[in-house]
Amino acid sequence: MRIRRAMRKKPLRRPVKKPRLKRRRLLEQKRRLTTAGYNEEQLLHMNTKQIREAIRAEGV
Repeated sequence: MRIRRAMRKKPLRRPVKKPRLKRRRLLEQKRRLTTAGYNEEQLLHMNTKQIREAIRAEGV
C-alpha cells in the first residue's frame, strides 16, 4: 500500500487556528478566574500565559 500525495502534505491540510476562537477561549478563561476570586483590575494586567497559569493553579 503506497502513501498518497495528500497524506504527505499533512501540515498543509491541518485546520488553521482562528483568532476569533482564541479571543473566545480567553474570555471564558477570564470568566472562570472572576468566579474564582480575581477582580477585573487584576485580569487587566495579566497576559495570556499568566491567565493560563492561574487557571491551572486554581483548578477551575
